[in-house]
Amino acid sequence: MAEAQLSLNLDVKHDASLSDFAGPGWMSIIDAVRQLHVGLIGQLYLFGSPATGKSHLLSAICESFIEMDKSAICLSLNELIHTDVHVLMSLENFDLIAIDDLEVLDQSTQWQEALFHLINRSREGQRQLLFAANRPAGNLPFQLSDLLTRLAQSPTFQVPNGHDLADRQALLQSILRRRGWQFDDRITDHLLTDGPHRIGAMMEVLNYIQPMFSNLGRSNISKAVISDALRTIDEQTLAAELADITQEAKVDNDASGQDQQTMPLDF
Repeated sequence: MAEAQLSLNLDVKHDASLSDFAGPGWMSIIDAVRQLHVGLIGQLYLFGSPATGKSHLLSAICESFIEMDKSAICLSLNELIHTDVHVLMSLENFDLIAIDDLEVLDQSTQWQEALFHLINRSREGQRQLLFAANRPAGNLPFQLSDLLTRLAQSPTFQVPNGHDLADRQALLQSILRRRGWQFDDRITDHLLTDGPHRIGAMMEVLNYIQPMFSNLGRSNISKAVISDALRTIDEQTLAAELADITQEAKVDNDASGQDQQTMPLDF
């Protein structure tokens, strides 16, 4: 299985942990993940706006399965949609299959059918499935109604939008602790209060400013460096907000233009 992960470039990113999601807004989702761990549920469906931490959470869940000596694989359909659909073959051998970016399959009935069959094979083998998308299963514009039915059978949770300071603070502290990074309190406070609220965007800003301090000890950080970091946070936050506006407009346009009939696939 490890060889399959490498050859397909679908291996789990190990820079993620369930401890990152210790904020109050994530409690119900983490409880569902614990049920997934012990086999009380076979599928889990997560949805939320872009950059709200879905991909990071999927990686963390896969990592938690690996720590339990189980096999897990994480797929981004956004990366796979232009490859051979047969990439989904034999993945049901993994204990957990995490499938991200479901919404990109809206224009491909071939990929929808392939995912439908993967779900069926996984169920037959009593494997577990994890899905993530930018909207609930019932709002996905898929032509394949049977696939929508399979997805809708999952316990479904909307991920927090990041507006809760406690959620952002818990995630930031966990990431800094795990990576061994230390920043001046003025920087972390500014990132939490004036930086992007969405988890994914906040992490991107964090990764952007970290190289500014990689060769500096805490005692060597000047006011000028701190000022540069604060200015960078503001610039990157503005860029993230503009990207959010563009993405939200695209989602709205897609939703308003969709009036499609679904077709059944009987198996």
